[in-house]
Amino acid sequence: MGVFKFAAAPRLQALRNRENGCRTVGTAIRQYALDLAQDKSTTFAQNIDNFIACTCESKEVNPQVVMRNMRQFMSGMKNYLVKHGEKGFDKEVERERNHLRSTEFLNLDAILEGVLHRLVVRPLKCHLQKLFLDHYTKTGAIRLLADNIQYASTRPISELAIKPKIMLPSESALQTISHYLIRLQAADSPLEKLEYLLAAIATIFNSVKTSQLTGSGRSLTLGADDFLPLFVWVLVKTNFIAAEIEAEYMWGLLHPSLLSGEGGYYLTTLSSAVHVLKNFKESSEENNKNHIKPDPVLKVVVPDELHGSILTKTLPARPHMTTKEVCKIIAHKARITNPQDYALYRLVDGEETMLADNECPQDFMNGGRHVMLAYKRIEAKIAWPKQQSN
Repeated sequence: MGVFKFAAAPRLQALRNRENGCRTVGTAIRQYALDLAQDKSTTFAQNIDNFIACTCESKEVNPQVVMRNMRQFMSGMKNYLVKHGEKGFDKEVERERNHLRSTEFLNLDAILEGVLHRLVVRPLKCHLQKLFLDHYTKTGAIRLLADNIQYASTRPISELAIKPKIMLPSESALQTISHYLIRLQAADSPLEKLEYLLAAIATIFNSVKTSQLTGSGRSLTLGADDFLPLFVWVLVKTNFIAAEIEAEYMWGLLHPSLLSGEGGYYLTTLSSAVHVLKNFKESSEENNKNHIKPDPVLKVVVPDELHGSILTKTLPARPHMTTKEVCKIIAHKARITNPQDYALYRLVDGEETMLADNECPQDFMNGGRHVMLAYKRIEAKIAWPKQQSN
């Protein structure tokens, strides 16, 4: 298998928490919570059993609504255990605290998140998958994606807008990527699915060689506008027809804090690639003389206050993405450690307007006027040039 070289976000590492052969903080608490769920006299166990039964018996057929209910229930049960400490749970936590080294801490939220994936998500996976299949079959989304993947597989690679400098992953790398995507589909936990997605993406990055080198002798960095077409090609080559369902499964069930860093960035990339593919044939027929441009990409300018220059960041963007979601992605890409002090702005002829959290930046990017997006400190006083280059 390819080596996982991505530096996972701290929360992802905490939730994974599977260092084999060494002391793992929180193992006893995790097991105590699992045992608690087997004791049918506890409120914890009864609530879980009732929720699973009610979800399966419910007439609700919208998978998004069901996942929202699951997410809310899991958060509620975590709060219940931490606040009420049923059957000595609080004593178990205290016992574990007494064994902590000075450099360790108990991330109860992360520990219990993994427990509830096992207790709630795993038993409901088949039910949820059936809802997804029924819903996406009814809307035609599965057929649309499958047809476009088949069509794209017959088209020259130039139509995917992959730049000539990029050498494609080898057959052995594709086999490794395909293996990760198969394991992604088999996994119950949305966290495990995200891990396999990141492993597949890491394999792509590690296998791609560029024909041009920078002056320092290092390979050129793949930006979102370089990587997205490449990822689309990978989805075509691996025939990943379940891509949209798997992406929505993760979006709906992952803890929101996981979507702020690397996990959210590359999950957005997956959704962007799905959007490109679903529209590929139609776009290709309309632009049969031009390369297909992966339109779910946003360019955001960021002022470098230290050097007095403007940087341009290219981001993956899924359809109907809100300002709040874009800010999470750009903060990760630009390595902003105080994102609460920043905001996204619309620039028109050098005049800026702050965007509200629930606005959709993509809605006005395709208008007739020359519009740019800017991400800057709210308190920064910037005199923008009246024209920005694309």
